[in-house]
Amino acid sequence: MIPFLRLLDAESLKLRHSPVLRLVCLLPLLFVGVEFLIFERPNLGLRALNPNLRTSLGILQVKMLVALWGGFFHPLMLAILPALVFRPEHRQRTWRFLYAQPVSRRGIFLAKAVMTLLLVTVVLSLLWTLLWLERGVLGWLNPLLALPFPGILAAKALGWLWLGSLPVLALYLWTSDRINSLAVPVVFGLLGLLLTMALTGQELDQSWRRDLIPWILPYAAAERVVHTGAGQQEANLAAKSFQPEPNILRLPSGRKIRTWQNIPDEVLFPPPPPTPPWLIATFGVAAGTLLLALGWADAGRERV
Repeated sequence: MIPFLRLLDAESLKLRHSPVLRLVCLLPLLFVGVEFLIFERPNLGLRALNPNLRTSLGILQVKMLVALWGGFFHPLMLAILPALVFRPEHRQRTWRFLYAQPVSRRGIFLAKAVMTLLLVTVVLSLLWTLLWLERGVLGWLNPLLALPFPGILAAKALGWLWLGSLPVLALYLWTSDRINSLAVPVVFGLLGLLLTMALTGQELDQSWRRDLIPWILPYAAAERVVHTGAGQQEANLAAKSFQPEPNILRLPSGRKIRTWQNIPDEVLFPPPPPTPPWLIATFGVAAGTLLLALGWADAGRERV
């Protein structure tokens, strides 16, 4: 155990001279800044709040956390973070030097994996803290916005994001160990972002076949915290414009015709049930552990 702790200490020393800490600090700040400027700042001019608007504003931060962070920032962060953790060894070509030391090759991979998981936890914790501070600033700027911070709900969403990220994060760790390139994980992250945008909100007879895709799993897990309506899943923020509208018939020419029926579509044709939370949690832990074990086993190979 002591050699492994020394490996963790060595990884923490490397962070001081890498861009990882800047990513950990700047990405949550960028998200909160975007969320404030686009979604919160227009509410500063409100002079009255009805009960419905008060309820909507009270949960707005959590919804934006799932839609904006979970749908855009989080997939890119998961792809870039492991690549940056492995970057010092790849860039300086120090693998042979490390393997000449009395340390296990697989121990180095495991130490980097643990450090990456800790960094993801730090990012999500910092995100929760910044949202809490933002709620206080909003209440100071406009007393009408001094609403209780939904801290428990935000913590649940972030916890599900962390749990759902285990499979894809383990895959990125394995890829970053194997490939000496920062561009490849970024491309995987962009592909995962496109998958999330395209497939979330799609109604399937078996929703688990969509939700258990590793790149979609973090969003699918966190979205259950704020899920509303009869649909299996809320669409990604960028894909909502392309979703079918209720009681609207779109002609081939693009023209929209409003229809009427005395029985709503969700009652007449109810969607299949969503993926159970226990299945999402079990798959996240099992798939993450399996992929991490495969990456750990592969880390013992001879490097050329």
